[in-house]
Amino acid sequence: MSIFKKKNRDDMPDGIVITSRTQPLTCGGTDAYIDTKAPKVITSEEMTLFDVTSAFRTLAIDGSDRLDYVSAFAAPCAGGSFVFLETRMLSNYDEPRREWALLKGDIFPKLVALVREYELAKDNGRHSQTHGLPENFGGSVDIRYASGEMISVSDNQSPVIAYDAGVAIAQAFAEALAGERAALPELSELTAIRFAEERENGGFTRATLTLNADGTGTNANSSRYDDPTVYESEKPVDAETVAAVRDNIARCGMLAWGGLPDSDYKRGPEKSLTFVFADGAEITVPDGKRLPWSIQGGFFNVELEMKTKH
Repeated sequence: MSIFKKKNRDDMPDGIVITSRTQPLTCGGTDAYIDTKAPKVITSEEMTLFDVTSAFRTLAIDGSDRLDYVSAFAAPCAGGSFVFLETRMLSNYDEPRREWALLKGDIFPKLVALVREYELAKDNGRHSQTHGLPENFGGSVDIRYASGEMISVSDNQSPVIAYDAGVAIAQAFAEALAGERAALPELSELTAIRFAEERENGGFTRATLTLNADGTGTNANSSRYDDPTVYESEKPVDAETVAAVRDNIARCGMLAWGGLPDSDYKRGPEKSLTFVFADGAEITVPDGKRLPWSIQGGFFNVELEMKTKH
C-alpha cells in the first residue's frame, strides 16, 4: 500500500515524515515524504544495482550542446554487467541516443567511486510526486548494495542529481559501453520464438513463432482458459511483422535479460520467452526482470504479436 493511502499518520513506517499530501478528490497537488532513516553515507563497496534517470533544466547561452536527459542502468548479469545508457542533448531534443551491452568487465567499482565523488546519497530518502506532469520531467535514483544499503530518491518535477553528476554518469557509461562485450547468438540465426504463460487457474497460453528463410513466419497458438477446452490456431505472419519482432529484440537487448535480477513487483501470471537458434542453442527469458524504463516493454511487444494479434 502507498504510504499516502494510510489514513492515520501513526500508521506510517518508522522514520517516514510526510511533508506534503494531497487531499481526497483533489485535482493535482504534490505528495512528498522523507525517509529520515535513509543513510547519507554508504559504507558498502559492493554495488548490486545502479538505476539513475534525470532530466536537466539547462540553458546553452553560448550555443554549445548540453546534456538534457540521462538514464543509466547497470546490473550484474551472467558474470559480467548489463549496461544501458540513454542520453538526450539540448540541440537534439526529440532524438535520444540509446545503447545497451552485456559487458565482460565489472563496471561497479567505478560506479561506487562515482556515487561518493558526486555525493549521490546526500538527498537519500526524499520522494516527491506532483500529479499531472508528463513523463521524463524529473527523475529517480535507485542504487543498491550487497549490504542492504540503498539510495532511493524520486521527484517528477525537478532534476534529482546535479548537472555535473549527470555528465559524469553519461561519460562513465559511454566508456564502459566501448569495452569488451560478452558473446551472444546472432539474431540472424534465430529460427523460432516460444512464448509460455501459465495461469493460476490452470489455464495457459503457449505459442511458437517459427521464422522462415524468406523473412515470413508461422505462429501456432494453443490456449486454455476457464474451461477444459484447448483452443488451437495457426496463422501466417508477414515479413514486416517478423522484422519488427527482430528489431524489438535487438533494440531492447532481450537476449541478455536472462541473468538480470527480478523486478520488485510481481505483475501476474508466470511468463517466459524462449529464443531458439539454428545451432540448437536456446535462451529463455522470464518476464518481470528489472530493466530500464525505456526498454522494459520489450517483452510485452513480442507477447502481443504471438498471443493476441496472431
